[in-house]
Amino acid sequence: MKKTTTLYRIPTLLLAVGITLFSACKKEYETALTPYTEITSFKIPYNAGKDTIVAAVDGENIYVSWPGSTEWPIPETVAPIINISKNASISPASGTAIALKDGLQYQVKAQDGTIKTYTIKLSNGSLLPSFRDEETQITAIVGQSNFSIPMNNLMLDGSDSLYLVNDQNKAYKLMLNKVENGLIIFYVDQQDGSGIPSGDYYAQVMNKFGIPVKSSKKFVSVAADQALPYVYFNHAKEWQVKRGEIINLPARHLNKTSDIRVVNLNYTEDGFPNSLSLNFLGISDDLKSIKVQIPEDAPIGISSDLNNGISIRVRLDRFITQVTPYYNYPIKIVE
Repeated sequence: MKKTTTLYRIPTLLLAVGITLFSACKKEYETALTPYTEITSFKIPYNAGKDTIVAAVDGENIYVSWPGSTEWPIPETVAPIINISKNASISPASGTAIALKDGLQYQVKAQDGTIKTYTIKLSNGSLLPSFRDEETQITAIVGQSNFSIPMNNLMLDGSDSLYLVNDQNKAYKLMLNKVENGLIIFYVDQQDGSGIPSGDYYAQVMNKFGIPVKSSKKFVSVAADQALPYVYFNHAKEWQVKRGEIINLPARHLNKTSDIRVVNLNYTEDGFPNSLSLNFLGISDDLKSIKVQIPEDAPIGISSDLNNGISIRVRLDRFITQVTPYYNYPIKIVE
């Protein structure tokens, strides 16, 4: 009996020791805290999320190279999307809006309390607009079209806005015709057609991020008690007209003495600009449109250009050609 008892006691003791050692190892593995403090990716969405800047993370530095073009001046705040080591935390947190600047710091804290500080190294290739000429005076009439101001660093997508600003810092947003070849081309009128008070003004350009750049001198003058009419469209689909049809073209700043001599429909044919002379019949009684007739022999199928599609020749103290601002849908001549 003693042999039997002795044989069973030894493995029981070994089993107990094994369980104890296994438990100790398991406990040690579960309570070990991770020491990792790495930033694995640092991305900055911009252009309303359509584009992304990917920063280079090297050592303790985050290298951010803002696009070297004039399209995207750095906005007031950005919200970087950041990936870090497992179980770590970062401050400011991923997705937090920050004012991006050289020297801004992030801290990554590992699970075991280790902290690593990262510093942003910012290179900015973006440039704000600037005026190329503030010496040449512009004297304009309300409603007058095709004035231009030469600028540096205009946004390539045409999203800059132009204002006239008086001494009281009151700003009047002008209606733009187009931006091309370093020129911002505009009407001396507000978008709603309410005109601009007479006087001398600074010019101010504002980009899509709301950053204003104002001229150092007042070089735009708006004449008093004068206005020039222009055709202004707001139709919401293609406007189809027929040969011989009489139509009313909406216009602004008409008066009973407006001296309109020529009305042209401008179109492109085989890649070349062309125009069709419309028969001018008069001004509406409410002074909100001009009446014209499509010629009986007008080419079928042509469509007015979306920019400068209708031009009128107006006589003030001289003959001035007034064109339509950009609009979304053409006038098309059909059967």
